[in-house]
Amino acid sequence: MEIRQLRYFVGVVEAGSFTKAAGFLNVAQSALSLHVRQLEEGFGTQLLIRDRTGVSVTASGAKLLERARAILKEIRLTEVELTNTAASPAGEVTIGIPSGAARVLSGPLLEAVRNELPKVSLKMVEGMTGPLEEWMAAGRFNLAVLYRTADSVGRMTVLAREDLCLVVPSGEPPF
Repeated sequence: MEIRQLRYFVGVVEAGSFTKAAGFLNVAQSALSLHVRQLEEGFGTQLLIRDRTGVSVTASGAKLLERARAILKEIRLTEVELTNTAASPAGEVTIGIPSGAARVLSGPLLEAVRNELPKVSLKMVEGMTGPLEEWMAAGRFNLAVLYRTADSVGRMTVLAREDLCLVVPSGEPPF
């Protein structure tokens, strides 16, 4: 069992199909299939049920998924602890960010990280709040900028509040 195989397995399950996972992980679909098959052969059990609509986990696959997520989270924590020091943080930081917010925040955020933390590589993953929240809970990001979040995702700090206004032409009633 290799760390890469665990990453690919978790990616396929979370994406719901090998095709979607290949795009998200930037890996050939055939490579994903090979690594998952090797995992199954190594454990001597089927981990995924494959059909035309995608994949679902078997009972064994569900057990591996739970453990794999924990293992991958520990690996990320270890990498952060060993590569980042208080004096000079270094390493890759993955941020989940909603597409609308990314247009506004990406430039200033990338520039600030480049200037203030030159040894930090910033990876931004854009998406909709719901999936980003799920991926954050699954440990795929170091942090996320979300419009809302469930308490179970992690510690939260409000960055901003947004005023929404109803605008109608002058002289028209609002309804």
